[in-house]
Amino acid sequence: MADVGREVLPGTATALPGWFRQWQILLAAAFRQSLIYRGNLILMMAGSAALQGTQLLFIGVLLDRFGVIAGWSTAQIAFLYGLRLTAHGVGTVFFGQHLAIDQVIRQGDYDRFLLRPAPPLVQLLTRWFNLGTLGDLALGLGILIATITLAPIAWTPWLVVLTVAAAIGGGLLEAGLQIGLAGLSFRLGSTRDLKVTVDNTFTDFGAYPLPVFGPAGVYALTFALPLGFVAYLPATVVLGKTGELLVPVSLAHAAPLAGPAMLALGWWFFMRQSRYYTSPGA
Repeated sequence: MADVGREVLPGTATALPGWFRQWQILLAAAFRQSLIYRGNLILMMAGSAALQGTQLLFIGVLLDRFGVIAGWSTAQIAFLYGLRLTAHGVGTVFFGQHLAIDQVIRQGDYDRFLLRPAPPLVQLLTRWFNLGTLGDLALGLGILIATITLAPIAWTPWLVVLTVAAAIGGGLLEAGLQIGLAGLSFRLGSTRDLKVTVDNTFTDFGAYPLPVFGPAGVYALTFALPLGFVAYLPATVVLGKTGELLVPVSLAHAAPLAGPAMLALGWWFFMRQSRYYTSPGA
């Protein structure tokens, strides 16, 4: 039964349009359902923004005390933070329900996913819409837009495209990584702690220029855990700080492409691992 829906994996020319349309319809339905209690929209957005704003306040205290961090000014750090948070918002708004995989497996909801015509993973990602994720996205966009005029950036059409692509690609990268980790739940039973750890690492380390963590940290957060591709690498191009890179500059220019690649890989890995699903009612 676990093989049902595998024919709609992304990456095939005939399956992708149907997969995307189903995801679009189900996500819109989940969003409308979440608006039944409209008071939650403001409260959850405000709470999520306040949580993220706490880290921004901490960074502001550091900058007020030391002036710069690893050679990055207040405006440059704010741009980096806004880009990372916007990417995080993109990932959680559209794909955030991967966190529910343990519950879905444990309660047998995945059985119902397998019996429906839509791909099981699409149903998982659209089972509910967390209004709080809109707070992350709104705060990230607000910071990013505000710092565009403050940071010393010589804007060109390519830098505009790169910034937009980085915000989207970074979100896809984070989502793909988390979806891949969610697939391990079919074997391990629970991956919530692992996914929360990765999310906290992205949150805690992604707000700082990677040279803060030394050469070993730069390589670890670029290749072992691809955090650098989310915001730091494209930010160095936009801010004209590629001279500090320990990796080829071309990698920074192509950083947004890592997002779609990671999403496709995470999706594929999830579906492969789903073959090991065992119904709790079996």
